[in-house]
Amino acid sequence: MASKDDKRPLRVVELFAGVGGFHLGLAGEPGSKKKKSYDVVWFNQWEPGVARQHAHAVYSAKFPQTSIQGGHTNTDIAEVVRLAKAGEFKFPDHDVLVGGFPCQDYSVARTLSQSAGIDGKKGVLWWSIRDILELKIKEKKPVPYVFLENVDRLLKSPASQRGRDFAIMLASLSDLGYSVEWRVINAADYGMPQRRRRTFIIAYHSSTKIAKRLNRLAPEEIIVKDGVIAKAFAITKDFENI
Repeated sequence: MASKDDKRPLRVVELFAGVGGFHLGLAGEPGSKKKKSYDVVWFNQWEPGVARQHAHAVYSAKFPQTSIQGGHTNTDIAEVVRLAKAGEFKFPDHDVLVGGFPCQDYSVARTLSQSAGIDGKKGVLWWSIRDILELKIKEKKPVPYVFLENVDRLLKSPASQRGRDFAIMLASLSDLGYSVEWRVINAADYGMPQRRRRTFIIAYHSSTKIAKRLNRLAPEEIIVKDGVIAKAFAITKDFENI
C-alpha cells in the first residue's frame, strides 16, 4: 500500500479503537525515530453503558498527539455518522479505515444459537463502517483501503442462515466499489504462543493499483500466491479443490 504522495505516511482512521491495538501495530510506539508508514489522524472509542470510559482514556494517554490534534471522539459512532449525514461533522480525509468492530454478537463466548449476528446490538455497528465509506465516496474522496478484524465465528453467523452476515458485509463493500480479500488466521500458525483465530478483511477501492492488479488475477492466484494476505502470511497448498 502507498499514498499518492509516497513521501507522506498513509493517513489512518481507527474505529472501535479500544486502547490502540491497530495504532500500535501500524504507527508504532509514540516518539519512535523510525520513519512512519502510517499516521493515525482520527479515532473513535466509546463503550456504551459505562460512566468511565477507561479505554478512551488509555488511548488518549498512550497516543497524545492524535488527541491533541482533536482527532478523536468519545461518542457512539452511530451518532457521529448521523451528524456527518446531517452535515454537522466531517470525517477527516484518510487513506486507510481500520477497526476491530465489536464482536460480542459473533463471539464464541455465546453459543451459536444465541448469536444475534448483524442484527444484534453490537453487530449493527457494521453499518457505521459502511456509511463512513459511502460518505467519503460522496465527497469524491473515497477511502483507498479498509482493514478490519473480527472473530472467526463471524463466518458462521447467524445460526439459522450460516454465512449470511458475512455475505452481507462482502456485498456492501462490493456495492461501494471495493475488491476484498479475507482470511481466517490462527496466530499459532505463524509463531505466536497462542491459538487465536481471527478473520481479517482487507478491501481495496477500485481506484487503487492493488484492486486493478487483483482483478486481473484468478482467485487461486490471489489466495495462494499473489494476494496481499498471501504475501504476508504464506500458505502451503496441500489441497486439490481450492
